[in-house]
Amino acid sequence: MQDLPSAETLAETKFDLIIIGGGITGAGIFRQAGLQGLKALLLDAQDFANGTSSRSTKLIHGGIRYLQNGEWALVREGARERLRVLKLAPHLAEPIDLLLVAPNWFTCLKYLIGVRLYEFLGQVKPEDRHRLVWGRALAAAEPSLDRSRFPYGILYREYLTDDARLVIANVRAGCALDGIALSYTPVEGLLEKAGQVAGVIIRHQDSKTPIEVQSTCVVNAAGPWVPNVLAMDEPTPKSLILSKGVHVVLARSDLTISQCCLLVADDGRPVFAIPTDEVVYVGTTDTIYEGSDLTWPPVLDEEVQYLLGVVNTHFNKTLQSSQVLSSWAGLRPLITESGKKTTEISRKDEVWVSQKGLITIAGGKLTGYLKMAETVVQQVVRQHPEFRDAVQSTLAWFPGASQPRPPEGLLGPLLDSENVDAQILDRLVRRYGDEAQAVLACGRDPIAPGARMIMGQVHWAVTQEYARTLEDVVYRRLRTPLYEPSLSERGLERISELLSELLGWDESERLSQLDSTRRRLAFDQNFPDKTRSE
Repeated sequence: MQDLPSAETLAETKFDLIIIGGGITGAGIFRQAGLQGLKALLLDAQDFANGTSSRSTKLIHGGIRYLQNGEWALVREGARERLRVLKLAPHLAEPIDLLLVAPNWFTCLKYLIGVRLYEFLGQVKPEDRHRLVWGRALAAAEPSLDRSRFPYGILYREYLTDDARLVIANVRAGCALDGIALSYTPVEGLLEKAGQVAGVIIRHQDSKTPIEVQSTCVVNAAGPWVPNVLAMDEPTPKSLILSKGVHVVLARSDLTISQCCLLVADDGRPVFAIPTDEVVYVGTTDTIYEGSDLTWPPVLDEEVQYLLGVVNTHFNKTLQSSQVLSSWAGLRPLITESGKKTTEISRKDEVWVSQKGLITIAGGKLTGYLKMAETVVQQVVRQHPEFRDAVQSTLAWFPGASQPRPPEGLLGPLLDSENVDAQILDRLVRRYGDEAQAVLACGRDPIAPGARMIMGQVHWAVTQEYARTLEDVVYRRLRTPLYEPSLSERGLERISELLSELLGWDESERLSQLDSTRRRLAFDQNFPDKTRSE
C-alpha cells in the first residue's frame, strides 16, 4: 500500500512538476516526467480515471473515420501509437479483428480504400492486414449479422484495452519513478511567485485547512475540468466544447455476437459492438453536453434508443431499453471549431502556455496519450532549461509487463501450476499481465459463487492500485458493471467487508459505502427523458 505523505511533508517539499488531473493524459505525463528525471506530484480531486478515462470505448485505435475529414496526420499518429502501447503493456492492448460491415459493394469499396490507407499510414505488418469477407466467409465471421442488408465486410486489426486499468498502470509506473500520486485531493487555487505559477493550494485529507505545495512548473491536464483550472489563472485562450459519448451493456444471450463489429448508423456515426466476457457493450454517441454533472453525466433514453436502433438494424433484433444491464457516459473535451458539429471537430490535442507559465493540454485521444505526455514534458523542459540536466531513467517499466509477453505466453505456466478455474486465470493474465500470480496469492476465493473474479483482486486494488472506496474497486479496478453486471450486487457485501478490514472502516462507514455504490449502480439503469435531465 502506498505510504501517503503528510500535509507537513507536502508543504515542505518543492516539486519539479505538479500535474492536475489523474485521467489518462495526466497519468501519462506523470510517468513521462519520472522518465525525464523530474520529481512529480499527480493530483486528482476524485479517484484516478474517475471521469472520461474510464468511460471510453476501450479501444486503442487510430480512428479510421477521421480520414474522411482529411486528418491524415492524426490517423497516422494514432495508428502507429497503438504499437507503442502493445510493446510496453501487451496485457493492456489485446489484438482483435474488427468487422466493418457494408450494405452494398460501392460502400464496401469506399471502406476498403480507407482501410488500405489506414494500414499504410500505420505501417501495419502484412500478417495483420485486412481481409475482405462476404458470403460464407462473412457468415463464418459473424453469423448473427443480417447479411441480407449487410452482405459485405472487412476484417482489420485493432486493439482492445481496459482504459481505467491503463490509467492505473501509468500512475503506478510514475510512482515507481519517484513520483507521488494523490487521489481525492482537490486543487483549490494556484500559487504565484514573481508573476509566475509556482505551485498549488490543495485540500489534503490530513489537514483541516488548505495547504500550499510548491512546484517549479504546473500542468493542467484536467480534461473536462480544464476551464475550471484555467479560471484560477487567466481567461481561457480557446473555448472548449464537451461531447458526450454513451455506451450501453447487453447480455451476450440477448446479442449473440462473437465478433467485434464496427457498425455505421444511418447518420454516418460509427457505433462499436464489443463482446467481452458475459456481455456486449455498444457505443458511442457524439452529442453536445451542456449539463452540470461532469463526473456522472446522465444517459438519456433517446441515446439508449439510438444505440439499440443501430444494433437492431444490423442484427435484425428488437432489443428494448429494459434489456440494458448497465450504461456509462463520458465527456470528450474538444477544442471548439466554429461552424462544426461535435462529430466534425478534430480530436487533435493542443498545448497552451499562459503568461504566468501554466501549461494546459486539451483535446486528444486515448490512443495518443504517450505522444501527448512527451509533448507536454518537452514543453516543461523548454520553459525550465535546468531540467535538461536531470538524470533520465531507463526504467520503461509497466506493471504487469516487467518482461513484456502476450497474455497467451503467461497463461500456460499458470494453468500448469495453479489449481484454479481456467477462465479465472485467463481473465487475470489479461488484466494483470505477469502480476497475475501475485494477485492470485492475495486470495483465490471467488467474490461470489460462480464468479470469475477473486478476492485477491480486491486486496490488490487497495494495496497496489490506490483504491479508497467501494466505488473505486467496483467501477475502476474490477469493472464489474462493465464485465460482469450480475456480480455487481451479489459481490458487494463481501467486497465491502474486506475493504473494511483493509481500510479500517467502522460498520457505519461500510454501510454508507454500500448504499452509495448501490445508488450508483441503479443510476446506470435509469434513462430519463431529456426534459427531465438537462
